[in-house]
Amino acid sequence: MNVSLRSTPALLNMSGNMPPKVPPVFNEAYRLAAQRVLADFEPNDLIGAHQFCGSERDRAAGARFVSRRLPEVPSVDRIVVANGTQSILVMLLAGLVGRGRQLVLEALSYPTIRTFADQLGFGLSPVPMDEEGALPDAFEEVCRADRPAAYYAMPTLQNPTTATMTIERRRTIAKICQRYGVAIIEDDIYSLLPREVPPPLSAFAPELSWYVLGTAKSMAPALKVAYVVAPTAAAATERFWPGVRATYWMCAPMNASVVSTLIETGGSDRIIEAIRVETRARQAIVAERLVDADLRTRPDCLHAWLSLPNSRPASDFLADVRALGIDVGASSTFAIGDIAPPNAIRFGTGTPRDRAAFERGLDAIVKVYLK
Repeated sequence: MNVSLRSTPALLNMSGNMPPKVPPVFNEAYRLAAQRVLADFEPNDLIGAHQFCGSERDRAAGARFVSRRLPEVPSVDRIVVANGTQSILVMLLAGLVGRGRQLVLEALSYPTIRTFADQLGFGLSPVPMDEEGALPDAFEEVCRADRPAAYYAMPTLQNPTTATMTIERRRTIAKICQRYGVAIIEDDIYSLLPREVPPPLSAFAPELSWYVLGTAKSMAPALKVAYVVAPTAAAATERFWPGVRATYWMCAPMNASVVSTLIETGGSDRIIEAIRVETRARQAIVAERLVDADLRTRPDCLHAWLSLPNSRPASDFLADVRALGIDVGASSTFAIGDIAPPNAIRFGTGTPRDRAAFERGLDAIVKVYLK
């Protein structure tokens, strides 16, 4: 008996918010950086042993990289080089929050934080939001009532809502954290594509802040290089070394060295600019085709937040879009705690491999939205 097996076509992933691929620029810059590393270093010396916290060179490159956003270049001894942002978050959430304590964050936030909370045994204290992010009065009330150990902050192009705090909001939130002794874990990963955004929240309370800046959203997801700036050199040592050898937060020396070379030679600048240009081109198409929609995004953001009419539940919208071969994210994915999620979806602009695939996905979203 012959059985015909038909494979189900893969959905076009627009639920993620990766940066768009820019092969002509990225490939040349990366190849040159990798070749230079292999020419400048003996491979066995480079990767023959762990480089906990990163080599002196890699931490100096990290300091230069984060200074794109911070008011000044931090001292190298405050920098830790790690295997991506998630690895940093695991270390900080375990060390600064820990079992039985509370983490405050926006009511809609990065969903992996829920996974970390379950694994590490800490509670989540969600805060209501407006178009800038956490509402100050509500934030202070949570700090007063729950006494959270830390605040997971994403004040620039917040995931998923694209909310961006003004300088005034950042100052207010920082003062509340100072008043209640709440550590700030600032994930600034979306901040490098916009040309003009306010200084990091960490700049307003540096003594409390752990500033995190990775390369996944501005260069390439699998580079797996991210930097954390500790409040002090002693704090960096305490949280990341010694006594943490049973984890996998350390960055592979080859990865770190290639990214350091990209930073030193300007290759990172060229890659970020190319991704910025492609992102702006795709967002211009979004703005044109959803001109009358209740849409929150900006020209240099990797995702868009689309509110739906009450007559169109998000679950139905997702099913209709999936029927057209496209996958987008429901607001419920990002909801923290018992707060009812708004009737909205998030879709990314960069995950489709090229402009044609992106337009095909966007056409499906628009078709279902106008249905």
